[in-house]
Amino acid sequence: MRVSRWKRQIACVAMGLALGALAQGMRMTTDYSVLERPGYGEESRTQTVLVGGLTDGENVAVEVEVSGREYAPEEAEQAAEAAAKQLFQEILGENVSLTAVCKPLNLVSSLDGYGFRIVWESSDSERIDMLGNVSLENLGKEGEQVVLTATLESGTFSQAFAFPVRVKEEERNAQEAEREAFARNIKEEDSRQRTLPQLTLPDTYEGRALTYRDEESFLAGKLIALGVLAAFLVSAQEKSREREEKRKREAQLILDYPELVSKLMIFLGAGMTLKTAWDRIGTDYQKRVQKENGQMRPVYEEMVVTSEQMRQGVAEGRAYEEFGRRCGVLSYIRLCSLLEQNRRNGSKNLKELLRLEMAQAFEMRKHQARRLGEEAGTKLLLPLFLLLGMVMVMVAVPAMLEFL
Repeated sequence: MRVSRWKRQIACVAMGLALGALAQGMRMTTDYSVLERPGYGEESRTQTVLVGGLTDGENVAVEVEVSGREYAPEEAEQAAEAAAKQLFQEILGENVSLTAVCKPLNLVSSLDGYGFRIVWESSDSERIDMLGNVSLENLGKEGEQVVLTATLESGTFSQAFAFPVRVKEEERNAQEAEREAFARNIKEEDSRQRTLPQLTLPDTYEGRALTYRDEESFLAGKLIALGVLAAFLVSAQEKSREREEKRKREAQLILDYPELVSKLMIFLGAGMTLKTAWDRIGTDYQKRVQKENGQMRPVYEEMVVTSEQMRQGVAEGRAYEEFGRRCGVLSYIRLCSLLEQNRRNGSKNLKELLRLEMAQAFEMRKHQARRLGEEAGTKLLLPLFLLLGMVMVMVAVPAMLEFL
C-alpha cells in the first residue's frame, strides 16, 4: 500500500509538471502582437497586453480595445445575398411556405454567423405587424398579399430585400370541418342545458348514431408494466441480498476459524474429549449471546446445531461431516475431516495437528485482512482521481486562459 501511494503521488507531481511545461510552451510560442478580432457584428472587447520597450527595463500593461470585424464592400453584398436566402427559411415559423401564411412569422433581428442587424417593414401592419403576428380577420378566400421588407445593416453598409407574403386561412379537410361543426353543435347543447345539473350529449348527429367513451389512456398498461418491473426488481434485489449475506457469512466464518481451532486445542489439552469440548464451546456461545445480547456468529450457531444432532442420536462422525457441509468453507471441511480421522484412529497426534491448523488459519486470516484493506483502498481510488481531476482543472484552466 505504501509503494502504491508513493506511485500515485509521483504521478500527480509528474502530471502537474507536464501541464505547467505545456502552459509555458504555449506562452512562449504565442505571438501577442497579433490579437484575434471579434466576429462580424460582435461587440468590441478589451485585452491587456504587456508591452516591452516603452520604458527602460520594464514591461508596461496596456489595455487594447479590439473592435468587431466589418465587411469589405465587395464581401458585404455577397454576405447579404446569402443571409437573404437563409431568411426565407428562418421567417417561416410554423408555416409551410410564404404563399399560405396563417401562423405567426419569425421575424428575426439577426442571423448567426453574418453579423447583420435586420430591420423589418410591412406594407400592411394590421395584417402582419413588426413582431410577425398575423391577423386573419375579414380575410377573403384567396387571402391577401403583404410585402415584408428586410433591411440588412452592418456599419455603413445597408441593403433591402423584399419578401412577398400571402396571408391565407389554413385549408381544412372534410373531416376537420365536420369535427368543428359537431363541436359547435355540442356548444349549443351546452347553452340549452345550462340549467341542468348534467350535460347530456346527443345520441345522433345528422342521422348517424353516436357513442362516447373516454380518451384512450395507457395508464392501465403502464401500471401493469410497472408491476412486472417491480416484481423483477424485487427478485433481483432479493438475489443480490442473498449473495451479499452469503459473502458476509463466508467472510465471518473465515475470521472465526482461527478462534475455533484455538478453543478446541485448549479444551482438548485440558483433558476433555472432542464431543465434550464441542458442546462446551457451543454452550459458552449461547450463554454469551443471552447475557450480552451479542452478535450471532454463524460458525457457533452451526456448532450448536451439531451438538443438538448428536444428542438426538446422530452419529458423531456424520454430525461433523454435516457441520462442514453446512459451513461450506474449505477450511471447515478440512477440519471436520481431520477430527473424524483422529476420532477413528485415536487422538494421539490431534493436538499437534490442531496447532499446525491454527497457525495456518491465522495466516489465512492475515491474508484476508490484507485483501480487505486492498479492496478498501481500491474503492477510494475513484474519489481520489475525481479530486485530482478537479484540482488539475482549477490550476490549468486559469493558466490556459491567461495565454489565450
